[in-house]
Amino acid sequence: MFRSEALAFMLDQPYDAPIPRGRARTGDANAAVATFPGRSIIWNRLIGNGTEPKNIGWGDSAVTGSANPNVNLFKPQTEARTAGTSTCITTTQLADTYQVTGAITCLVGAKTITEAGLFDTTTLSPTTTLAAALGLGVLSMSIGSATGLPATGNYYMQIDNETVLVTGGQTTTLQTITRGALGSADAAHSLGAPVTLGGDGGARANFTLGGQTATVGAAQGGSCFIHADFGGIALNVNDSINFTFRDQLT
Repeated sequence: MFRSEALAFMLDQPYDAPIPRGRARTGDANAAVATFPGRSIIWNRLIGNGTEPKNIGWGDSAVTGSANPNVNLFKPQTEARTAGTSTCITTTQLADTYQVTGAITCLVGAKTITEAGLFDTTTLSPTTTLAAALGLGVLSMSIGSATGLPATGNYYMQIDNETVLVTGGQTTTLQTITRGALGSADAAHSLGAPVTLGGDGGARANFTLGGQTATVGAAQGGSCFIHADFGGIALNVNDSINFTFRDQLT
């Protein structure tokens, strides 16, 4: 059994500045999970494939409830992912926990960060928005842009708490989709909701699991290992958050 957690600390100085004394812990995550692609990454690494998922990204969605079907953040922000520092630590039993620490600095406007994740690449995933509201059970979605999305094959997209599988119209802005993919719940989504590509961690290519047939590699933002959401942390430009992610084998 894997148990994931994430901690967030706010720094009032840039990442490359000394950490101030008396730094306060901002809080634990409301939810932190090893995602479906994240678990696939683990098995993929065991057979000698894939890349270590130690790159930290963040977002500012009002949506909460990180869950196993997630393939990406709910609303990624524009700052580049940061390569964290990984280690193996002891929590309950010797060497039972994989830990990644690292910080991201707010570079573009004030924002309130509500979520973060670990990824297997520093490249940001292509993100667009819904160009029209998406109702329950509707099997086509209109998006603002298909830039950066795979040209062929099926691939997963994150829309709020729902994961959908794109099965047609891959290079267009009107796409055919399968709803409630990977065990997520089919839900209604508003005009302008973020829509973000997410890889499957090698599940299809190496284990014939899931519905992804497209290549979603490092150049397309790779796969999300852990997704966590937490109470909002308000930042100004040059403020930073120091993150600690832990994945424990129990």
